[in-house]
Amino acid sequence: MDEYVIACRSYKRPITFRRKTYRMLAHNGLTDRLYIFVANEEEKALYEAALDGQPCRQIVVGSPGGAAATRAICAFFPVGQRIVFVDDDLTRFFNWTDGTLQKDAADLRSYLDDGFASIDASGYGAFTFSFLSNKMFLQGKPRKEFRPFMLAGNFFGTRNDPEMITTPDWQSHGDDTIRSCRFIHKYGGILLYWWAGFNTNYGLEEGGLQASGDRGTAADRLMKTSETSWKIYEEEPLVKAYCHEPVLQAKGTLWGLKLKTLPQIRKAQLLPSQGPMSVVGSSVSISYL
Repeated sequence: MDEYVIACRSYKRPITFRRKTYRMLAHNGLTDRLYIFVANEEEKALYEAALDGQPCRQIVVGSPGGAAATRAICAFFPVGQRIVFVDDDLTRFFNWTDGTLQKDAADLRSYLDDGFASIDASGYGAFTFSFLSNKMFLQGKPRKEFRPFMLAGNFFGTRNDPEMITTPDWQSHGDDTIRSCRFIHKYGGILLYWWAGFNTNYGLEEGGLQASGDRGTAADRLMKTSETSWKIYEEEPLVKAYCHEPVLQAKGTLWGLKLKTLPQIRKAQLLPSQGPMSVVGSSVSISYL
């Protein structure tokens, strides 16, 4: 369990996956750790054909849908297993080296080794990246920092803990926000690497949640994602404590949730009236003491 694995959930994106996430992982010498989770046997055949003999550890038939695929990953590996969760549409890994932006970096392995070593040594729970490539916004930031931050759903590392990671199907759109709030509440924050991240096309790529029905159809996506986001906001106490009300995201194509500012989150963490919260399965219970 101390050898980390890389788990990628993918749906109706065999060519996109090969050209993006798989190429990025191969460029970083990490495909020997890669498990690809697909929806069914038909999809498995398509991914095998797309890879055309290129190596991975295993293609696993899981379940269709974002949240269901994540549950399949957690069920496949033993509790406590080190897992890197990745999406299928990550074009490149980038980082800053000596003040210079490396647009297609090949040293992701060093970050993963450091990430797992750091969260285990310090009890941080999980790590992710800032995804910021604008040097102006990064000025003064350390290489890594433990703080409240979004645990990016398309790339994060943690030990397998289904109660912290998984959500029910209806929360597929928004599961990363729920997961982030759980980790912030339990551990106090996320281990964040500021000067690195991935190029991606959030919410706009064909396939994935756009095809599984988790975000509705093209015609009703705004309504569906708005309804889901508001339901999560109203029914998940941690989300309501640590997030703003739902807003339009992805260039106005869908609704989602964003974390509050750091001072607002710190204040919410210290509110005595809120009482201690504990994650129980896919819901959060509140006790007032």
